[in-house]
Parts: sequence; structure tokens; C-alpha cells
Amino acid sequence: MHHQLTAVGSRVGGGLVLALLASACVGGGNVRPARGGAADRVAVDAAIAALQQAERLYEAGQNEDAAARADSLFRSWRGDPSLNALANRALLLAGRSYEAAGLLGDAADSYDTLLRREAEGPNRDEAVGRQARVLAATGRAGEAVDLVLSSPGRLDDPGLDDLRQWVSGLSTTQLRSFSSSYPPVSTEAQIVHLQLAQILAADGSSDEARDLARAVLEQRPAEPEASVAALLASLETVASGATARIGAILPSTGELSGVGALLEEGIELALDAYRADHPGGFSVELLIRDDTSNPERAADLVRDLESEGVVAIIGPLRSEAFVAAVRARRNPRLPILSPTATEVLGAEPNAYSLFDSSRRARDVAADLATWAVEELGLRRAAVLRPGDPTGAAAAAAFEGAFVAANGTVVARADYRSDTTTFQAPIEALASSNPDVVFAPISRVQTVLTLAPQLTYYGLDRSIIIGNETWADPAVLRRLEGFAADYRVVGLSADRVSAGTPWQQFVTAYERKYRKSIQDNVLPGLAHDATRLVLSALDAARLPIPAAVASRLERGVEIDGATGRLRTDGTAAGVTRTTQIRVVLGGTLRQPDRSVLLNWLAEARARPRNPDPFSRR
Repeated sequence: MHHQLTAVGSRVGGGLVLALLASACVGGGNVRPARGGAADRVAVDAAIAALQQAERLYEAGQNEDAAARADSLFRSWRGDPSLNALANRALLLAGRSYEAAGLLGDAADSYDTLLRREAEGPNRDEAVGRQARVLAATGRAGEAVDLVLSSPGRLDDPGLDDLRQWVSGLSTTQLRSFSSSYPPVSTEAQIVHLQLAQILAADGSSDEARDLARAVLEQRPAEPEASVAALLASLETVASGATARIGAILPSTGELSGVGALLEEGIELALDAYRADHPGGFSVELLIRDDTSNPERAADLVRDLESEGVVAIIGPLRSEAFVAAVRARRNPRLPILSPTATEVLGAEPNAYSLFDSSRRARDVAADLATWAVEELGLRRAAVLRPGDPTGAAAAAAFEGAFVAANGTVVARADYRSDTTTFQAPIEALASSNPDVVFAPISRVQTVLTLAPQLTYYGLDRSIIIGNETWADPAVLRRLEGFAADYRVVGLSADRVSAGTPWQQFVTAYERKYRKSIQDNVLPGLAHDATRLVLSALDAARLPIPAAVASRLERGVEIDGATGRLRTDGTAAGVTRTTQIRVVLGGTLRQPDRSVLLNWLAEARARPRNPDPFSRR
């Protein structure tokens, strides 16, 4: 039979046909044509040619046509023992074609049928890996892991990396079930046992974690499982003096190298403070990878840092690079914190941005609305809505929170920041006689132009509430008292007042680097991202990603340079406690309810001036 198939193979050629021949020769398909000589050779010849045609469709990218043809061939041949190997290869090709076409349910059905038809051989080996990936891609990671565990030795190194990723997303209950069913003899089972050990260690069950790790060590595992098992097996001594590596992806070269340098300075400053304050803590190493200001390098650099055993990654800089880095992780339990990504597209586990501008604007606006109702007792609000997306989101958040606190939005008006007069929208709001007016503004120049007009055009009898642009140092210096005093502002961080964490950070930064920070927030963001990681690491007392991730998910809170920060594991972000201040005499002060309400009462008691161009 071998000679007959080789002769056919030499005539029709093709990679799939050669694989068919190899499969038949090693016993992968049990090709046993009935005795009949030339007739059987013709049948096999025609079958191989038909399968080769289906393969050509697949190689040409005509995946649905290839799948339909391969599936049809399988159904035609599956009852013929002499074509059993070809039928199974057609079934494998159908699965591959369905998979390439994105029809994962059909692909899973094809692979499942093949796995039930073949107990061993190269067809089964390939089908195991492919079926596992399809199951994981369709939200059935537990089934994927179970399949791999029941068929050890089928995955290559990239496949084992995939397994580590699937396992890292399983629950403790699932991991316990698998570890009890599959002893840590195979590499695949060792991955499961060590993932369970990491979760137990992160949750404080050190004894059980040590036992699991020591059972794995007895099997002499290969890397990286060997290092992880050794670490977990020595939990009683790891908290003191152990090495913890933190990765960073920064633009050290390229067009953004200057920004990268500022971020690195902020990270180093946080590490200096940790080492000084924790002499018996972890020996922290910083591993920096240069993305050359190219966001397309993020995925490769994340995998590189993963291979170095980092417990968390600071960076990357840009939003698109941050998203790519998060999705490129082999281990979803590896925390990634970007100091500067302004937008996060979709919530991902263990991914945090410290500079999500839209979220910060919404949080501040909502807190201001709740404060105005609950603290001041004022229930009539008007909203001056800007045209930019962030400002519009803030306006919507204010309205929603104000109504939720049992207030009423009595008026709203839109304005354009690129104009010089705001008379029409201001007068529209003034006619509703609101208690408070929320006016989110994104640009300093717009505040300087709009703020005086609020008084000129009739909103002199309402408390004006603004976002942090109203507290910019340039605004506080240049805006006259009649347009600035008694304005309430919401801040994610007070960077103006003396003695604040920001001012303390500026002092430490300028002492270390012998240069002015010039109100640049970038080093502070990197500093705070690093402090969040270090705080989680110190609380976990275990230098592994799962332990750090667990602490961040529970919520790590710090008084950072850029505000009072807390990680939010449910929303995969970082929140800041809103700091509410009142502007008086060019300074920011703590709000006093009685002072504000007295000012409002006095303003309403004054007679109106009919001249719109005189100060009111």
C-alpha cells in the first residue's frame, strides 16, 4: 500500500498529500483498500486529487468553499474503511477552513468528530491544539484546559504559552477540580497546579500553596514552571530581601524620547522612596524596554518582559499601544498600568490607566453635582454644555448625578469654545434662575474669556461650579476677583495649594534632578503608577503577578502626587477622590457651606443692573 500511495503522490504533489502519505504510513489512518488492484488505486488516486483540490481552495483563502468541499468529502468517505485516513484528513481540513472563515462553532464540531474517530497520531495531535484554541476563543477556556490535560504532550511551546493564558483566567474552583483530577506529572498539569498555588498564595493560603509547589518540584519541571515552583515552595522566606522585577515600556528614543525621560524620572523617584522607607522589603529591579516611540512594538516588548518574570509593567505611553500591550499578555494576571493612556478601549482585566481624561472628567462632575445637593442643599441647576467630547461627557455626568441626588436640571445651553461672546447661552440659563451653574471648560483661554461674561450677562445670582481648568495657575493669576471669587471647582488633584502631595513631589523631584518640573504632570503620573505597584507588592508579600494583581483588584489606595488614587478592579481603572475647593483672592480654599450660602443670599438681594455691559 505504501508503494501505491507514493506513486500517486508523485503525480499529484501538494503539501497536504505528502502529509496524507505520512499519516497512512505511520498508522495514523489505517488505509486498507479492499483487494482489487487497479480499481482500488484509481479510487485512492481520485480521492487524493479531490482532497488536494479542497486544499488549494484553502490555500487561496477561499475558506468557506474549502470547508464545504472538505466536509462533503468526509461525509462521502467516512463509511469506507479503505478511505478512512483520507476521510480524517478531510475532516481536519474542514475544521481548519471553518476556523479561518471565523465559523468557530463549525470548526469545533469538525475537530470534535475527528478526536472521537482517532485515538492517536498526527491528525489527533493537531486537532487537540486547534480545538483547544477554538474553545478558548469562544469563551470555553475550562473545556480547552480539560482537553489539553487529557491529551498531554500534544502542545508545542507556543501552545503551552496559550495554555498558561487560559489557565490564568480560571476560577479557584475550576483549578481545584483539575488539580485533583490530573496529578502534576505532565507539563500541562504542572501549569494548572502552579496557577492554583499562585492564587492560594496571593489569598494568604501559604501552606497549601507550598505543598502544591513542592509536589511539582518533585517532577523536575522545565522553565518557567521550575522557577515559579521554587519561589512558591519557599514562601516562608520570600517576603524579606527577595527580588521583584518591575517592567517599563517607555519611548527612550524617537520623537517621544523627552516624554519617556520624564516618565522614567518619576518611576526612579518612586523606587528611591520605596528603598529608603522599606529597608527590609523587596529588592526591586527596574527593567526598561524602549519602544522607540513606535506603538507597534508594544506587544513584543510585553512578551519580552513577561519572559523576564516581571510582576507588573508601567506603560506604554500611547492609548493604542496600551491596548495592544494588554491584549498581548500571555498571562492576563500580569498587571499593566499606563501613566498616560488617555482612553481605554474596553475593560480588560488587570489593566489600569492613570490618565483616562474622560473618566476623570465624569467622576469630578458627578461628585460636584452630589456635593451641591447634599452639602449645600441647592436643588436647581443649569448646565453650560461644551462641544468637545470630554466636556460633553462631564456635563452629562453632572446632570445624571444631580437628578439622582433629587435635584432638578432647570436649563441647559450649548456653547462653542471657539467664539468670543457667550451672551446667548448665558442669558438662556439666567432666565431659569438656577441655584448653581455647571460650566465645564477644557481650555484656559476659554475660562478667561467666558468667566467675566457669566457676570455681565446675568449669572451673577448663581454659584458657578467648574472643573479643574478653572483652578489652573494661569486662571488664578489672571482672572479678576469679580469673575473668580466664590467659584466652586472640582479637582482630581490640588496642584496649587501649599503643602499638598503634589508640592511635596515637586520638592523631591527638583532636589533629585536639579531642574524645575515646570508644573509638568507626567513624572507625577509615572511616580504614582509605580507607587501603586509597590504598594500592592508590599501588601502581597509575594513577587509574582497573580499576587500583585489580587491586591490591585481589591483596591490599593495612595495619596499620590496626582491625587488620592485607588485602583478599581471592577472597572479596570484608577479613580481619584474629588477635591472640592472655592476660589478666593486667587487661591484655593476648603469650601465653607455657610460662607457660600451667605454669598448667594447677598447676591440675590442686590438689585439687578439693566446695563449688560457693566459689572454686576
